Amino acid sequence: MIANAVFVATLIFLALGFWLSHALRFLTPWRSFILHNELQSIALYCALLFANLLGLTVWIERKFFLRDTGRKLRHLDQEIHTGQSELSEEILKQFGEEEEQ
Repeated sequence: MIANAVFVATLIFLALGFWLSHALRFLTPWRSFILHNELQSIALYCALLFANLLGLTVWIERKFFLRDTGRKLRHLDQEIHTGQSELSEEILKQFGEEEEQ
């Protein structure tokens, strides 16, 4: 989940970077001056932006992809213990002894 969030945040970050480099093309003659004087501020802003994008993507993944996980796992657990699932015998054979301990 974190790897996917890092990947999506990186894609968004790169897309914003390319868009911004195109939008700020009029600053090209002063590029070396701006980078020399404001490099630390730009690097700090980029790091904070990436951290926020990463947090946003983790939140979105948790919100939409892990929806009702507890309810689904409880339903699967009930199916396994009642024997209604095709996998219940195999799962109980493998993990049944561990639950009794």
